[in-house]
Amino acid sequence: MLELLLKDLKSAMLAQDGPRTQVLRMFLAAYRNEAVAKNIGPQGILAESDALALVKRLVKSREESVEQYTRAGYPDRAESEKAEILILKEYLPAMLEGEALEAAVREAVSVTGAATRKDLGKVMKHLQAVHGGAFDGKAASQIAQSLLPQ
Repeated sequence: MLELLLKDLKSAMLAQDGPRTQVLRMFLAAYRNEAVAKNIGPQGILAESDALALVKRLVKSREESVEQYTRAGYPDRAESEKAEILILKEYLPAMLEGEALEAAVREAVSVTGAATRKDLGKVMKHLQAVHGGAFDGKAASQIAQSLLPQ
């Protein structure tokens, strides 16, 4: 992902796309900070799963900011955060949503033999192992809870 990020940053700079350049620079800084935190060093390459987790955290942070700005009456700042989210989501794999997510959760419930909501952890662990970061954990948890009895 680091190579793609650096290539995209260079392209944005050459195209003089200020907003995109700013978001990608922020992403690169966060990537390097994460690499340092993992004792790889600032020039180190994160594992794909760590890089995807980083992107998800950055997106989630911006989604929370959108909500706060909207509540506080700053629609222009909320729109700016939404634009950043769109740029960051380009680095995430295609996400399971809707019927595909529900089918994956149903499969996980049957494979793990989950019988009650106490088995929710098994279901989520199986989803993570099979689909990696390609699903929204909150949505998957809600679906699993609706399928499992108390």
